[in-house]
Amino acid sequence: MKRTSIAGAGAAALFLLGAGIALPQSNIDPDAALAWGENIGWINLRPSSADGVAVTADHLSGFAWGENVGWIWFGDGPENGSFYTNDGTDHGVNNDGNGNLSGYAWGENIGWILFDTTSVGGSQVNINMTTGDFSGFAWGENVGWINFGHDYGVRFLPETSVQDWTLLE
Repeated sequence: MKRTSIAGAGAAALFLLGAGIALPQSNIDPDAALAWGENIGWINLRPSSADGVAVTADHLSGFAWGENVGWIWFGDGPENGSFYTNDGTDHGVNNDGNGNLSGYAWGENIGWILFDTTSVGGSQVNINMTTGDFSGFAWGENVGWINFGHDYGVRFLPETSVQDWTLLE
């Protein structure tokens, strides 16, 4: 699937910092933060205590790091405040509230990563919103399947409250 290109993750981060907007702190469990791509290796959804992916009831935001592929952007918060439309400039990974993920992450070096491939006979990345365990596979045209399953240790901390936006003063 061909998607319209957007600015790279680094440019997006600089834009957000320049605009006075900070992404929420990651609520990914630091002891269970790794997804695996056979063609790209490990992807760390919490590369440091201040950086990483944040899970909310309706979307994900922030960045993951792959040693072999660089930064992967999960979104910076939907324009409408609740879900990414995944058209125009509003791109990211949605959570339907039940832990079913859809939408796109973006890596400057690897392109788009699709989180719901059920329309093409694949699976959907899911989160058990009680335990925080991820399951399922995402697909990147340039990198193949990425396993977010708990066998590889991806989990968020459900008891962690996350603010969608923090305005820097």
